[in-house]
Formats: sequence, structure tokens, C-alpha cells
Amino acid sequence: MTDLTDFFSYAWQTIGRAIAKAGIRAGLHDIPETISKTVKRRCLAELKRLGILLRRLIFLMALQVELAPVKPRLGSNFFEKAEGETKRKCCFSLMPVQAGDAPDFLRGPLIVPDRTPVLAAPLIDRWQAMLEALQGAGRRAKCLARTLQRQQAEGAPKPYILPVPKTHALPHDVALVSGGLTVQLLEALKCWPEPDTS
Repeated sequence: MTDLTDFFSYAWQTIGRAIAKAGIRAGLHDIPETISKTVKRRCLAELKRLGILLRRLIFLMALQVELAPVKPRLGSNFFEKAEGETKRKCCFSLMPVQAGDAPDFLRGPLIVPDRTPVLAAPLIDRWQAMLEALQGAGRRAKCLARTLQRQQAEGAPKPYILPVPKTHALPHDVALVSGGLTVQLLEALKCWPEPDTS
């Protein structure tokens, strides 16, 4: 496979800039107590699309990692609270969320929604978790590479890569990275072994 260093650096910078702009546009850098529902809805939709691109970038990086043999070490739990720590940690998951209950809007209106501002803390936590995931992308790619190595050894089917929805709403440079990530992932997954169906 060709060297993707230039593509990785360009994609990393473009996605990082887009995530930062999304938070700044919503005013999250000021750490407000509340924001309007419209701002939250727009920012959340943009962060979801950028989250897909960030996951794909880390996935492509994981497919390019050369793994050394595993060294045994003691495990640690990221979610355990340290002494004196009260704030919960928000994390950026690399795996898609499992399907749950139907959203409230599919059940019909129960009450008339009010127009009051909503708390900004969950959106700020999500934004900061994405920025932290962007900073630790190399470490996350190595962890994901081990998981992919185990899946290939178990004969799991090849992951299916769908196009990113609503790329027409993305800025030009982010849409270019989106298309490039999809093409590069499809090319990288050609070496995935076919599952044994016998």
C-alpha cells in the first residue's frame, strides 16, 4: 500500500480544525451554563458527522499500524474514579452505539416542548472528548489495531463502510477528507481475509 503520511496529516488537521470551529461557533469555549436548543441541535448534528470522520481516520490509522508481539502487563480501568475525583469522565467510543429504545419523537407528543435554554454541559463534555480523542489518535489506533487483529484471527466478516450522510452540508475541505477516507478504507480492507464458511 502507498504511504499515507501526507493524507493522515491533512485529514488530522482538517478534522481537528472542523471540530474546534464547531465548538467555537456554538460558544462552547466560554463554558456557558445554558445554550439555546437550536444551537445545541446544530452543534450536535455537526459533531456527529465529524465523529464519524474521526472514527474512520482512527480506523484507517489502525489498519496501517505494524504490531509488535504482545507484552503482558497489568490492566488498568480508565473509568475508575481516583481519590477525590467527583466529575464523571466522558469518552469518545470507537465502536457504534447499540440500538436501544425508540426516541421520544417517535412516540408522539407527550407534552408541548418549552422554549427555555438547555444545559450546555453534556455538549461541552462531548466536544472535549472528541478533542482529546484527536490528541490521542495514535494510541487509540494501536488499541484498535489489536482488536482488528483479534477479529481477523477469529474469522470475523470484513467491516462494511457506508458513505457519510449529508456530506453536501460539510465544508469543502472536510467533504474532501470524507471522500478520501471512504476510498482509502475500502482499499485498505481489500486485504481483510474472507471468513471461513465451511
